Amino acid sequence: MRPHRLRVTAFGAFGGTVEVCFDDLASAGLFLLHGETGAGKTTLLDAMGFALYGRVPGERGKARRLRSDHAAAGMPTEVQLEATMGGRRMRITRKPEQQRPKRRGGGITTEQAKILLEEATGNTWRAVSTRAGEADDEIKDLMGMSAEQFYQVVLLPQGQFAQFLHSDAADRARLLQKLFGTDRFRAVEEWLAERRRTTARAVEDAKQSVKELSARVAQVASPGDPAASPDGAAASPGGPAAPLGDQDELPDRAWAPRLAGAAAAEAAARQAEVGACRAELGQAQDRQRAAERLAERQRRRTDALRTRDQLAQDAPGIEALRQELSAARRGAEVAPALDEADRTTAALADACRAESQARAAVPDAAVPEAAQAGPQAPVAELRAAAQQHVTMSGRLDGLRSTEQQAAAEDQTAAAARSAAAALAGQIAAEQAKADARREQRPPLSGRRDQAREAAERLPGVRAEADRYQRAAADMAALVQARTDAAQYSQAYIAAKLEHAELIDEAARLRMARIDGMRAELAAALVDGAPCPVCGSLDHPELCELTGEQVTRDQEEAAVAEAATAAERAETIGARLGAADVRVSDLSARLEGAGFAVAADLPTLAAEAGRLAAAGQQLQAEAGRLAAIRLPDLQEALDDLDRDIAAADKRLVELADRHRTELRQAADADQRAARHRELLASQLDGPRAGRRRPGRRPGCQGRHRGRVRGP
Repeated sequence: MRPHRLRVTAFGAFGGTVEVCFDDLASAGLFLLHGETGAGKTTLLDAMGFALYGRVPGERGKARRLRSDHAAAGMPTEVQLEATMGGRRMRITRKPEQQRPKRRGGGITTEQAKILLEEATGNTWRAVSTRAGEADDEIKDLMGMSAEQFYQVVLLPQGQFAQFLHSDAADRARLLQKLFGTDRFRAVEEWLAERRRTTARAVEDAKQSVKELSARVAQVASPGDPAASPDGAAASPGGPAAPLGDQDELPDRAWAPRLAGAAAAEAAARQAEVGACRAELGQAQDRQRAAERLAERQRRRTDALRTRDQLAQDAPGIEALRQELSAARRGAEVAPALDEADRTTAALADACRAESQARAAVPDAAVPEAAQAGPQAPVAELRAAAQQHVTMSGRLDGLRSTEQQAAAEDQTAAAARSAAAALAGQIAAEQAKADARREQRPPLSGRRDQAREAAERLPGVRAEADRYQRAAADMAALVQARTDAAQYSQAYIAAKLEHAELIDEAARLRMARIDGMRAELAAALVDGAPCPVCGSLDHPELCELTGEQVTRDQEEAAVAEAATAAERAETIGARLGAADVRVSDLSARLEGAGFAVAADLPTLAAEAGRLAAAGQQLQAEAGRLAAIRLPDLQEALDDLDRDIAAADKRLVELADRHRTELRQAADADQRAARHRELLASQLDGPRAGRRRPGRRPGCQGRHRGRVRGP
C-alpha cells in the first residue's frame, strides 16, 4: 500500500480540515512526522488506519472518541484517503458514527457510520461500494492483511510502544508477543523442544533395545568365540559370552557383522558335517537293504531244501498214486464203449418189442396178400408204409413252422397294439403336462412384464425417494436453523444493547477521569510556568473537579467489560450470520428442488413431517420394486418355454412311435393272414390228391389235429 493524499475533517486533534500530500513528502525518499505534543502526529496515523479499517489502534479505538472536541457543531467528522493498493488507485471516504444537530427543529440526532469506496478510472472516480461489509472485504483483499496484522506490522500503536519502552524484559517480551502475534513462534519453539525431548527419549529407548539385543545375542553365542563378545574380547571359557563392557556405550559396529560371519562359518561347517552324515546314512541304508535281500534269498533256499527233502520222503507213495492214475485213465477210455454196448442192447430189445406191437396193430386190410402168406412177406410193405408216414410227418413238420410264423406274427401284432396303447397313454399324459405348462405361461409372462416395468420404475422411485428424504432433512434442518436464528437474533439484540450500555458507561468513566486529570493538572499550574500540554504561559481558565473521581483501574475495568460485551456480541452476531446463511442455503436448496418453503415455523415443521412420511413411503415402494427379481422371472419363463418346447417335441416323437406301432401291428396281421392262407392251401389241396385207397379217414383227422395243436 502506498498512500498519496490524506484529508482529515473534525477528527482527533484537528477541529477543521487538514490535508496531507504524501507524494510531495515522499519525492525525496523517506520523510519524518515531528512536532510538539498534541500537534496531531498520532491523529494522522489514526486517520489513515480509520480510513482503511474503520477503527484506530490501541486504547483510542476502545474509547470510540474520534470526533474533535474543537470542531464546530455543524461540521461532520470525515476521513478521506487516496492510496494505491494491489496495483489499483483507490479513494476511501469514511465517516464514523457521530452526533449532529437536527436539520429541522432542535435537538441532537445520531448519524450512522458511512463509507464510500472509489476507484480511479482515467480522470474520473468510479464508485465501487457504499456498504461497510463489502467495502471492508474489498480493502482487506487489496491490502492483503487484516486490521490486527496492519497494526502489528505496519502501524505500531504509540501508547503500546511507550509502554514497551518503560517496561522490564518480561513485560517487553509479553508486549512484543501481543503486538506482533508471536504466539505461533513460541508454539513452534515449544513444539521443537518437545520434539527434541521426544527424540532423545526415542534414541535412549533405541539404545536400550540395542543393548538388550546385544546382551541376548552375546548370551546365546558360542562361549569360546571371540566374536561373541560385543566389545570384541573373548568370552570366559566356562560361561556365556561376555556382555557389554560399558553399560552406557553401544557395542562396536563391527561386532554384529563379525558375529554374523562367525555364525555363518559355523553354520557352513555344520552343514558340511550334516552332508557327510547324510552320505554315511545313505551308504548304511544301502548295506542294510543288501543284507535284507541276502537274508530273504537264504530263507527261500532253506524252504526249498526242506521241500525237496519232504518230496524225497513221499516219492514211493507218489509213484503208487501215479500207477493208479494211469489205470484209471485206461479204464475211462473203455467205459464209453461199454456204456454204448449196454445202450445198444437195451435199444435192440425195445425195437423188438415195438416191432411186435406194430405187427399186432397193423390191420389186415393194410397188409398185402403176399405179406399174409408168411412172416417175412409183409416187411417190405411195412417199410414202404412207414416211409410214407415219415414223408407225411416231414411235410407236417414243414407246415408247423408256417403255423409258428403265423402265431409269431399274431404275437408281434398284439405287442405292437399294446405298445401303441401305452404310447397313447403317454401321449395323453404328455399332452396334459404341456397344457398345464401353457396355462402357467400367461401369469408368469404377466409377472415378468410387471417386473420389467418395476425395474424401469425403480431408478425414478429411488431418485424421488432420495429427493423427498433430502428435502425432509433440509426442511427439518431449516426449522432448526430458523429457530436458532430467532434465538440468536434476540440474543444479539440483547448483547448489542448491553454493549452500548457498557460503552456509554466506559465513556462516562473516561470523561470523568479526564476531567479529574484536568483538575489535577490545573491545580499544579502556576502563572508564568509553561503548560506541560500546550506550552502556554497563560492560564486564563482553570478546571475544577466537580464530579466523582475515577481511577485508572475503574476505567480499564469498564473498558475491559465493554470489550468483553463487544466480543460476545460479535460472537453471537457471527452465529446469527451463520444461521442466516444456513437458512438461505437450505431455502434455496429446497426451492431449487421444487419444494415450497413456508414462512411460519409450524407450517414448516408440518411440511417437514409430511415430506419425511412421503420419503418413507417412496422408499418402501422402492424396496418393494427392488424385491421383484426380473432375472429370476425371466429365467423361470425361459425354463417354462424350454419345457413346453421339449414337451411338444416329445409329443411329436410319441405320435410318430404310435403310428409306427400301429403300422407294424397292421403289417403283422397281414403277414399272419398270408401264412394261414398258405397253410390252408397246403393242407387241403395236396393232402386230398395224395390220399391212398383203403386209408381210414381217422388218420387224416389225427394228422390235422397234430399240425394245428402247436
